[in-house]
Amino acid sequence: MEHVKKFIRSALPILMCLAGAFVFLMLPKWLSRSPEISEWYALRLFPYLSWPIVTLTSLVPISITEIFVIASIPTVSILIVWYIVRAVRSREKKRFFYRSAVVLSVILLITSTSFTMMHGIGYSRRPLHESLELVPSERSSEELAEVMRWLATGVAENRPVLPENDQGGMVPIKGIEDVLRTGSEAMDMAAVVFPALSGNDIRVKPVALSHYWSYTGIVGMYFPFFGEANANIDVPAHTIPMTACHEISHVRGIAREQDANLAGFLACVSSDRPDFRYSGYMFALGYISQDLAAVDPEAYTQIARSIPDGAYRDMNISYEYWQQFEGPVEEISTEVNDTYLKANLQPEGVRSYSLVSQLIIEYYFDYVKGVNG
Repeated sequence: MEHVKKFIRSALPILMCLAGAFVFLMLPKWLSRSPEISEWYALRLFPYLSWPIVTLTSLVPISITEIFVIASIPTVSILIVWYIVRAVRSREKKRFFYRSAVVLSVILLITSTSFTMMHGIGYSRRPLHESLELVPSERSSEELAEVMRWLATGVAENRPVLPENDQGGMVPIKGIEDVLRTGSEAMDMAAVVFPALSGNDIRVKPVALSHYWSYTGIVGMYFPFFGEANANIDVPAHTIPMTACHEISHVRGIAREQDANLAGFLACVSSDRPDFRYSGYMFALGYISQDLAAVDPEAYTQIARSIPDGAYRDMNISYEYWQQFEGPVEEISTEVNDTYLKANLQPEGVRSYSLVSQLIIEYYFDYVKGVNG
């Protein structure tokens, strides 16, 4: 009996850490039944809890996440070898493995707590379109054409004033670094109308190895453990403002991908800068034009004629850019991302990125036409 009590006492720290990790990992799923609690957390508490780490990491101009990932590859390998050697040489193996179990359980608890508090709970809050009172509904092909015409007009108004590179592709007015540094300002402008988009200001970090990152098909990433938004800066420049605003929305507690896409779009089109507005309109035009082409090719063709040549150059540059990265790495990355999203209350997986299309349509009719019409 005494041996059992001794075992329980020794195992208690490990069991408590594992239990705590389980609770935090399951918390978003439990809170999904009471989204008003998650909404309160995201809007009232999360900005204050995340402010210290978000502010500190924003002071560093380079991606801490990138340094961490690169450094972890040799570090983990070295630690595994070191651990095996220590385990073999240890004279008190039970004590050694016990301490190892304690350390691992503490790491698991810290990791699960950080992820849930910095990102996970965001998956269980109300969908953004509900907070914005956007109600998806069936729309006719004529209405879809009206939305595409609006987006094409936005593209045509903003593209001619933007500078170009040697390929004839759009470049940001003050450079990519400026876009990453000032993306929060665009979000703040949108937050005047949509308070759910408010939150901490950050500097989006450029990833130095962006070209190689493109093999994964990923253009941006929020790393919750550092409260850091990262952007691929090797991609066609017209997509970067939208990517920056998308990642900033994650930092502000918007977790679902379709919500982050909607938030990023609203930030871009609300901006006073033509490079941001153009990025937002081009992003939405890519989705809406496909939808219209499928149901009314004639209307699509007619509206497409109004899109300026510069925008078509940007489309071609983007197509040619991504073609070079197609392969098994991108496929594996997509599968991993799909699994991650499904595990975090997004049953659509990677398809959730494209669900923004219908929300943009409703935004047009409720806010753009509703106000101006």
